[in-house]
Amino acid sequence: ELKEAKLELSNNIYESLKKFAKEKGLTINSILQFIIHKTLSIYGNSKQTIIGTTLSGRELPINNIHKSVGLFINTLPLIINHSETGDYIIDAIKYTQDKINEIITRTNIDLTKLSNRGKKRELFDCLFVYENYPEKTNKNDSNYLKLQSLNTFEKTDYPITFLAYESINNNNQGNINIILIYANEILNFEKMNCLLN
Repeated sequence: ELKEAKLELSNNIYESLKKFAKEKGLTINSILQFIIHKTLSIYGNSKQTIIGTTLSGRELPINNIHKSVGLFINTLPLIINHSETGDYIIDAIKYTQDKINEIITRTNIDLTKLSNRGKKRELFDCLFVYENYPEKTNKNDSNYLKLQSLNTFEKTDYPITFLAYESINNNNQGNINIILIYANEILNFEKMNCLLN
């Protein structure tokens, strides 16, 4: 039974996060992944965290791949060894971003080939999906992407899934939405809400 907990980072927090990312040459994705890996490391008292990370597959050497939709998406394990991340948070975020960039170069790897040769053991129990859609621009622009409504239903087979995406509200202010989808029969709302906050 899947349940959800939600968190929205908006206004000053969102703007500060974007400014920080730009100044340090980081992505919002790598900052969020660092936070999630670090939080799970603390909660699980673990020096290593492994989270399935969904990748767009746009780095494959295929002509006009940037004009294609879907099909290239892959999920690979992002392994963070917390003893290697350095003493400062900024170093740990940069380490995380380097690890993300490393697995991006391997988006053509077949996930089933990474499993333990047919054994029923999963590579990871947690999934992270960062969705970035085009930002709203000038409405009079002929290239403006018009989304009237965005309704999705996503079901995963993982006990914990983090779904994050940036959006712009009706007042033209940006925010980051983080949705924690979890298996209610294993995990309870109080603990998941605490983890998310």
